[in-house]
Amino acid sequence: MSEPKTDEKIVYAYPPYPMQEYQEDEIDLLDLWRVIWKGKWFISLFVAICTLISIFVCIFVLEKTYKSTTTIIPLTQEKSSLGNLSGLIGSLPLPISLPSQGTSNIMSFLQSRTLKERLITKYDMLPILYPDLWDSEKKNWLVDTPEDKPTLVKAIQDNMLDQFYSATQDKKTELITVNWESTDPTFCEKMVVNIISELSFFLENEYESNAKHEREFIEKQLDKVTLELDFWERQVPDDKLTLSKITRERLTAQTVYTELRKQLELAKITEAKELESFKVLDAPFIPENHFKPNKSLIVILSFVCSGFIALFIVFFHNFVRNMRQKEITE
Repeated sequence: MSEPKTDEKIVYAYPPYPMQEYQEDEIDLLDLWRVIWKGKWFISLFVAICTLISIFVCIFVLEKTYKSTTTIIPLTQEKSSLGNLSGLIGSLPLPISLPSQGTSNIMSFLQSRTLKERLITKYDMLPILYPDLWDSEKKNWLVDTPEDKPTLVKAIQDNMLDQFYSATQDKKTELITVNWESTDPTFCEKMVVNIISELSFFLENEYESNAKHEREFIEKQLDKVTLELDFWERQVPDDKLTLSKITRERLTAQTVYTELRKQLELAKITEAKELESFKVLDAPFIPENHFKPNKSLIVILSFVCSGFIALFIVFFHNFVRNMRQKEITE
């Protein structure tokens, strides 16, 4: 009988150490359905109550908000027909700095604090921005001390106008959209028209470009040279003032006068090219359909969310009950 080999591995019928037991929680769909079916009346009642409450809030509590919109196109006037003056520019001995076409200042004004201050001040919007503090019948503020009275600065710092007014620009098309939201549809349309009027007034009367400053400077210099030229043209030769000196000074003043006249015309051209304006693509209108709230969406969300909440309550109640029964049996 052969002896067993010493290098053979000994295989045990069971491992020399105790195996760890893993308990896996298995979800029984039938048990879940039984829990849901057992709480069906609670779920139905809870969902129905929440849905009815949302319908009541949409109809009787939430105010209808309307929105009036206008779309404008920024325009920059280009004087392409005056391209023949490029040779004249190069022939001038005095340097002329032609301003490059910059970005539009229309959006800067529409988003500026200046516009907001004008809207609040000119159209008396503080009572609209703070309706809870305003007594519409007595026309006074419902505050205890004068320090609590709303002011223009407070309204600007609190960004109160942002809940009504917004202006955005599409980066691709450069179209600017101006919106105004309010519970009064007529007031929405009126305020959009007022914003367009304020923008027109700003571009026509207050906006000053670099070309405008240059034109005004040239005009002042031209006035000085004109007076100097008139002076030398009126002079008569005498013992102290010779004819050659009068002629030399007059020719010098005439040369400067001629060059300044050229620069003035070119400054007017560049000012016209830098002039910014806009065109109203879509005029504002009085909205007939409300913008907010979306009643259908609110009711649907209330129905779905209340269903999930009811299921959570039912499963949580079943979990607590099972834990209590397990404690009793133990």
